[in-house]
Amino acid sequence: LKTLLKNMNVPIWKMLTEFLVLSGLRFGEAAALNRNDVDIENRLIHISKTYDTVNHVVSTPKTLCSCRDVYMQDELLDICRKLKVYMLKQRLEYGYRSSGLFLESPDGDFIHYYTYNKYLKNVTRKLLDKELTVHALRHTHASLLLENGTPIDTISRRLGHEDSKVTKE
Repeated sequence: LKTLLKNMNVPIWKMLTEFLVLSGLRFGEAAALNRNDVDIENRLIHISKTYDTVNHVVSTPKTLCSCRDVYMQDELLDICRKLKVYMLKQRLEYGYRSSGLFLESPDGDFIHYYTYNKYLKNVTRKLLDKELTVHALRHTHASLLLENGTPIDTISRRLGHEDSKVTKE
């Protein structure tokens, strides 16, 4: 992970990678976040929707358990602050009217899954000699929590799984 982040040269994709690994969010959940869903003051990310990149619609999350609050540990809080500043600079630079999204593409729309996933695959192929997908970052998040002694039931709730069986699999 450190090698990957060190070698990513597109700032938004590097920050998004760090955000996804530190939060455990699905890409669609991250893409659907509004700025007010990321509560810096209370250190919470409120997950209540997901963005469907195929049909270009915002809908309810994958399961009922997917509606959740994700606590921002110090590292996640830091990257959320950096993303907030980066998005503000991007809006000013490109001159688009804000959609209210936490993460926006340079045209003010939803971030582009396929562009990011392609970039991630290319970088990991060169660095790690294997292609990782965006979803692998979610698995990395779970593995890091498990490695740090976090109980499996806690990890399951953080990931929005209905029970720990899904997380274990």
